[in-house]
Amino acid sequence: MGFDLSTVRRSFKRQFGMTFLEMARQRRIRDGFETISDGGKIIDAQIDAGFESASAFRASFAKLLGRAPGKLDSAPILHADWIETPLGSMITVCSKSQMHLLEFVDRKALKTELGKLDISAKGKIGIGKTQLGAQIKDELDAFFDGTSANFSTPLAYGGSAFSQSVWNELKLIPPGQTRSYSEIAKRIGRPSATRAVARANGANQIALVVPCHRVIGADGSLTGYGGGLWRKQKLLEIERHYRTISKENAQ
Repeated sequence: MGFDLSTVRRSFKRQFGMTFLEMARQRRIRDGFETISDGGKIIDAQIDAGFESASAFRASFAKLLGRAPGKLDSAPILHADWIETPLGSMITVCSKSQMHLLEFVDRKALKTELGKLDISAKGKIGIGKTQLGAQIKDELDAFFDGTSANFSTPLAYGGSAFSQSVWNELKLIPPGQTRSYSEIAKRIGRPSATRAVARANGANQIALVVPCHRVIGADGSLTGYGGGLWRKQKLLEIERHYRTISKENAQ
């Protein structure tokens, strides 16, 4: 089309938050991840992911999950699964009764978060599908389709009592609305704890369901978001639809 290649690369990264090669690598890992999740062998996952080298596949997998696929527990109590959304791939980690994590795959803190869960589960974390994993996938599909912003998947919080109070308050923010950090601090009865609220907001590892993207600066500006500011902007744009629906229902 006559565009300079460097211009196209920069535009692609602005739009999708990653380079084309990074997206391609992510898709390859997804294919291998899903093969294992469906009960396939590691060698089949490597082939499905398009890796000729077993060591390269193990290294790429470990970069995401913190350990190679062969070192994942075969009888886990926490199951990681892959979910595709219009805003990028996500990883969910669920036990039989609760969801412990829901994050975008390219979040920098993901490896650390998975490591903490691995420690808490005493190494018994693996890959596989669960009933709750299917439930959150359906709820995310409805959210992005514009049919429902309600999430009922039961959650397991980590973190301090203070952090949990912040996350509970975040869940009370209606879709299509926003709050500032100082407003959240006041609502939980800690008006001077604005910075602590910001830290708790950033430590949230259950994206969208605990809507930390609905928290903005006191001046109305978008502030840091682990999934990338471009995603935060997109999520707030999506939720304008739900704000319109709420107004119509109120009338």
